[in-house]
Amino acid sequence: MKRYDAQAGRFSNRALLAFTQAGLPQTLSSRPRADGKPAEILLYDEIGFWGVTAKDFAGQLAQVGPGPINLRINSPGGDVFDGLAIYSSLKQHDGAVNVIIDGLAASAASYIALAGDTVSIAPNAFMMIHNAWGLVIGNKADMTATAGVMSKIDGQMAALYSGKTGQSVDAISAQMDAETWFTAQEALDAGLADVIVDDDRSGGSAPSAKATQSPPEDLLAQAGEIALASRRRMARLAEAENTL
Repeated sequence: MKRYDAQAGRFSNRALLAFTQAGLPQTLSSRPRADGKPAEILLYDEIGFWGVTAKDFAGQLAQVGPGPINLRINSPGGDVFDGLAIYSSLKQHDGAVNVIIDGLAASAASYIALAGDTVSIAPNAFMMIHNAWGLVIGNKADMTATAGVMSKIDGQMAALYSGKTGQSVDAISAQMDAETWFTAQEALDAGLADVIVDDDRSGGSAPSAKATQSPPEDLLAQAGEIALASRRRMARLAEAENTL
């Protein structure tokens, strides 16, 4: 798939800018069900034309077929409408959906995560919610109209977060206005996540079998290589920024 090349213009937040400038290739992988275990889908990329589109994701979902799935997320978000379409496809999936946030579920990826029947988050992972943003060229009427549409988009997203957390839409909207980042514990306390994954391999108690399943090695092999290259590129980016 052709990827949008103007990465620097896609996110205003510095952390998300660094994520995009790492140059991650599209990573949407899956493993079919075997030995009674759920199918696995890795959503490790941006959302939309420059990464994983709703069409891509729907095709992957159709490929694994009906039944339980584990969806693992590490994404800075992206296009709001692709995100909403992915959310809807997960809600309509014929089978239980267990979401595990492995690293980052920000922006559009944060409400995609809410499509899970259960939402687990790794102890060192993050979630982030904020208002929609975009660009408009035109006269004052064009800009006013765009602001109205963005207000409606923000309202839809706030309703999704409110439905999951039980917080009021007004309370959620205030958090979106502030661009709020949540640690794993904060996400749990806010009601965005249901459980923090127990990563203690020494035999400690686990929240649930679903929450502690590890991604299969065959799915993570490519992701591991990508992560290493990404860290190197991000280090070079940080060095470049320090010289400015």
